[in-house]
Formats: sequence, structure tokens, C-alpha cells
Amino acid sequence: MGSGIGGCVTAALLSRAGQRVLVLEKNEVPGGILAAHTRDGFKIDAGSHLVACGKRGAVGRALRDAGVAKAVSFVTHAIPVRSRGMLELTAPRRRSGLPRFGRTAANALGLSMRERAHLLRLLFHLLTLTPPELRRLDRQSLERFVLRYTDHPGVYFLFSFLASIFFVLPPWQVSAGEALRALRRQLRSYSLSYVRGGMDRITAALLSRVLAADGDIVVGARVTSIERELRGGLLRVSCDDGREYDARQVAANLAPIEALELLGPHLIVPPSFDKAARDVRPSGNAHQIKLALRRPLVDEGCIIGGVSLSGLTLDDLSLPLMRETVATIASGRVSDPLAIYAPVPTNYDASLAPAGQQLITASVYAPTDSEPIDDPARWADAILAAFEQIVPGLRDELLFYELTPVPEIGAWMGRRSRAAISNGQWPGQVGRDRLPVATPVRGLFLCGDGAGGSGIGIEMAASSGMQAARAMLAARGISARRSLHRSRQA
Repeated sequence: MGSGIGGCVTAALLSRAGQRVLVLEKNEVPGGILAAHTRDGFKIDAGSHLVACGKRGAVGRALRDAGVAKAVSFVTHAIPVRSRGMLELTAPRRRSGLPRFGRTAANALGLSMRERAHLLRLLFHLLTLTPPELRRLDRQSLERFVLRYTDHPGVYFLFSFLASIFFVLPPWQVSAGEALRALRRQLRSYSLSYVRGGMDRITAALLSRVLAADGDIVVGARVTSIERELRGGLLRVSCDDGREYDARQVAANLAPIEALELLGPHLIVPPSFDKAARDVRPSGNAHQIKLALRRPLVDEGCIIGGVSLSGLTLDDLSLPLMRETVATIASGRVSDPLAIYAPVPTNYDASLAPAGQQLITASVYAPTDSEPIDDPARWADAILAAFEQIVPGLRDELLFYELTPVPEIGAWMGRRSRAAISNGQWPGQVGRDRLPVATPVRGLFLCGDGAGGSGIGIEMAASSGMQAARAMLAARGISARRSLHRSRQA
């Protein structure tokens, strides 16, 4: 149920292990946030994604395990990230350049020798934490971890910004253990990547494995209920068009509580699990704006930055300002500064736009309210004004822009909470505290960012999908490793 990355990974791995799989997708095209559409020769992703660790991360592993890695080409840009706006920095092309980059960042932030020493202690601890130490930090906030070493506003804002773009939560709501694990993985792989041809190539590759194993994919099929079929003990899945499907097992790529609410009266969930699902706190989300340009104006793979429309500078940063900014967003108003995360797909693959033109796909941290105080048009004006500050000449070269506000993104993904990540990476609900992929209902499993998994964005969903596939095979007495080995031999 659901063809987001978690659902596609689960389906592909089960198919590779010799199982016959049916994929049900409520939208008319599969892929969830990895779907795409075209406009005036531009191929535009539904989500503004990069793959944090490229082929070296969970998405790459899932594609290899599914036997479809050759169908997906990861591209890592020579200039991975450039920060624009209040802090101007360019990440090094290679990991070996990180020490020099650190000195440059310290100079830009105006750190004293004492503050540099504190930052070095923080970074050393970040890189040398053991797995048990990280697990203990799962129940602490990133803010608490950072403030053990420094309360310098610039350093605090830098970590806050990383938390907001990775996890769509402020630092006092993000688990330190999960944040530090994700940051370490990214630094070690140093392969922030896009997919040649567009992110929907991942979906196409995984679903091709389903079709090759005599499986089926049905779009436009919204599931309305899951019942126990009494005669064979199968699960019966009913859709809003009247179609019904029976299966031994069902994997739900949904927010956990929304999956449980589909259960019929014969499927009883223990109160403890029901409460755990209801108590899950989701992440925030972001408005997404796609900018089609007449000619290239930026040369980095991804723009990040805090941009102030009122003229705030690094000297104005403070810890209270961060809380005020998040409170402003939560109330539904345009914030100052704006937190921008903007991959540039055409800098990875020029064929995604007409010859000589450029596509920027941006996310801006925004309220999840269905009716925010500031309407989408006001957010669009603010975002365009911010981009004009950091990309000179943008307005003159702008062919068109598309704004997809948070409520529309939530509706596309089928999330009532409108969250970017349905099981947000808060302290107390990551790692061993995360909901398991196997539910108490025999045959029902969760996959995607609602249960299991670890990492950033689609990497976490892919990790969850791999866990779900292993759990489903194990429940049927099938060794995932042995079945994959047989499939490779065949």
C-alpha cells in the first residue's frame, strides 16, 4: 500500500526473493515524493530531493539488493553545496578539504580562539562517538548536545540549519543521536547525489523488479479498509473503487496511526501499540518552489542558506532569534530569516531542461497548518525576494515558477499531519525507540518513514523498506539472504 520509496523498496526486495507482489497507489502515478511531471521542456520532481549518501547509502544498497542498481546512475556534483545569504561558504569538492573549510567557516563566523577550541571539541566528539554513546544520545536533543560545547550564536544557527533541512525540525526537537549519525554518514560518504534522468528513475527501477516477477501495479487505488478474510486467514484490502484484494501479508507505506485506522473490527491492536502509534510526533514540512531559468545563474549542486529580507546579519543572530523564527513559522507567518534548501537538478543532468536553461528546486521551512495566517502567495513573494538577494539577475531570467504549498504536498503523500516525515526524528522515537516495522496484527507491516529505518529523508524510508522486506520474509520462514542468493544465480 503506497509506492513511496519505502513501499517500492519493500515490493522490489520481496519480488527479488521470489514473492508475487501487488502494489497499490492512491495517486495516478507511482513514486510518492519521487514522482515527476514535465512543463515547457523541464522535468520537475514532486519533491526537492538529493540522495544524502548517493550510491553508498541506503538507497544505493536497496537498489543493489533488488538487482536493479545498473538502471540508476547517481551523479555527484563537483561543487556539492554552497551557502548563500547571511553566511557565505562553499563546501570543498573532496572530503580532504574539510579541515581547511572548517577554518574558513570559523573565520566567517568570527570565532575567537577559545570558541574555536570549543568547536573542535564538539567536532572531535561528533566523529568519535561509539554506537552505545550515540544510542544514549537518541533521547537527548541536538540543542542540548551542542550547548554542552558552545553557545556561540553562529555555530548554534549552523547546527540548527542542518537540523531543519535534514529533519524538518528545530534543534530542540531533533534527536542528537539520530542527527549525529546522519551527519557522520554524510561526511564519510561525501557523495550528496542526484539521479541522472530525475529522481523518478529510482521508482521505475524498483517497480521494474515487481513487474519482472509477475507482480502488478495498480494506480488510482486508495485503500479504505483492511479486514481478516476468515476462511483462509488472509488479509482483505478494499479500495474506494470497490476492488478487493486478498494477501498473506500487507506492507503499509503510511503514517502508523493512519494504517491502523484502516483496520476492520476483527483486527485487534493491543492498547499499548495503539497508544504508541497515536503518540508519534511528526516532523514539520516546507513549501516547495521550482524556478525555471532562461540561462544558468548558479554553478553549485545545491544552494543552502538563511536569507533575511529585513537585513539581519550574522551579528544579529542569537539563540532566542532561532526560537522566535520557529514560533513565527508555527503560527503560519512568513519568517525572517528564511531557511532555504535548493538543489539544482540541471547542474547534475542538463537534459532535465531545454538546452542552455536551468532548473532550481527549492524547499523553504514553512507551517503545516491547512490555513496559515500568511497565504501561499505571500510566501511565494517572500521566497522570490529571498532568491533575488542570493541569485543576482534571477527575476530577469525567470521563465516561470511553481509553488507547491505544504497542504498540497501533504495531500499528495496522503498524510493528514502534512509532515515531511510521518514519524519525526524526535528524542525518544528514534533508534530502538522507533516503532517496529512488524505490527501486532499478523501479516501487517509498516514501511517507509513511519517505522523502523534511520537516516535522512528517502534514505530513512529505504532503510525501513529493507527492514520490512526482511521481516516479512522471516515471518514466512524464508531467509532473505538465501533467497537473494538463489535469485542472483538464476
